[in-house]
Amino acid sequence: MLGLNDLFLALLLLPMLVVLIDMVGPARATWMRSGCYEVTPSTRERTDFTLVVTIWGNISYLENVEFLRSYGSRVLLTTSASETPEFFEAFHSVAQQYGFRTHISPRPAFSTDGTSRRQIGGTLRDTIVRDAHRVITSRYVVCIDADTVTDTPIDDLVGCFDHAELDIASVRLVAANRNTLLARLQGHEYRMAMRLRRVMPWLVSGACHIAKREVHRDLMQRHSLFFQGNDVELGLLAIARNYRVGHILFEVPTEVPSTLGGWWRQRKAWSGGEFRLMVVNIRMGWRHPFLFLYGAIILFLLLPARYYYVTHPSFAVLSVLAGYYVVLLVVNWRTRDRALFLYPFYSLLYTLIIVPFGVATYFHMAHKHRNLGVIRPNRRVPVGERDRRRASLMRPSRGSPRHRARERLQPSSGRHTATLHHVDF
Repeated sequence: MLGLNDLFLALLLLPMLVVLIDMVGPARATWMRSGCYEVTPSTRERTDFTLVVTIWGNISYLENVEFLRSYGSRVLLTTSASETPEFFEAFHSVAQQYGFRTHISPRPAFSTDGTSRRQIGGTLRDTIVRDAHRVITSRYVVCIDADTVTDTPIDDLVGCFDHAELDIASVRLVAANRNTLLARLQGHEYRMAMRLRRVMPWLVSGACHIAKREVHRDLMQRHSLFFQGNDVELGLLAIARNYRVGHILFEVPTEVPSTLGGWWRQRKAWSGGEFRLMVVNIRMGWRHPFLFLYGAIILFLLLPARYYYVTHPSFAVLSVLAGYYVVLLVVNWRTRDRALFLYPFYSLLYTLIIVPFGVATYFHMAHKHRNLGVIRPNRRVPVGERDRRRASLMRPSRGSPRHRARERLQPSSGRHTATLHHVDF
């Protein structure tokens, strides 16, 4: 009969599946390619999109202004109404110089609890983007950060998205800098995370994502506006509301922290978002039980078991480490370097040190901003917004496969059903 130590050892072996699951992505992309799309010459050049860029605090944070120059009036610079006169002067000057459009959200950028604290970045950004839909009229919306650039034109991303007939899509983020050992480790981390998006494309990134205008507006109206995990929440809402979600192999370089201090602050906040998504919103995981059970049980609840085996080394623990190395090398053979051999220890540092701080980070943010971050796909929206959304929904042509699918899913009462397709991942 299995003893308690044997049970703990069995549970310790489960984290190896995190590496094993990275092999599913390339396999599915090779043989099935369901939910994963590649930009090709036949899917390029669509111009009916709005590039939404949010900026606040200081205009110098708009680091990709030269990249945005070629898109001119398709760029919508957005900000809050609570900025300084100096900021607004620079904001409108940049917009006029480069031909960008602008929108100022009327909602305050400061907390409503009687203090002068500014809202944290993700909350403020999502609020501004949600309000920006008042002026967006294009068919597609591409949201990017103020420091994000791409090597391939955004038109190609929009063309592929249009050709695939998706409702919302994630893209492939790649680490742009490799100047330190820490940055190289994150490069491997990003590559494995992006493979996972081939089978779970709803893991949307806030740095860049694309959606149909009416779909994006619908999702933002139901967003909790909680800071950490706000980007993945958008994908979870899309899945829950039965929109068609995909992953486009469109590379978007992003700067990763090169110093331990920057990495620590970023990952501590990210871990708080993971706790919110995996534990607080575990009811959202019925479509993807492995990921949510791993996050809720293995990552958080079984943290004491990992501490026990790290402080009580044995041959079995070394065997787990050896198996981890084998799978890691197989999955990352083409991109191997010396930093890869340190990756298991990098991952261990995250799970043993960062994860406990993530739990505390979540409760701190939830208390500070009076927001638990509970995801409600059927959250009520203002009546005026609901009516405008219904009136502007783009309907497929009668008799098309998309129209027949919609008729099967739509109740006879005529009540709006948000989906045209459901993707089984």
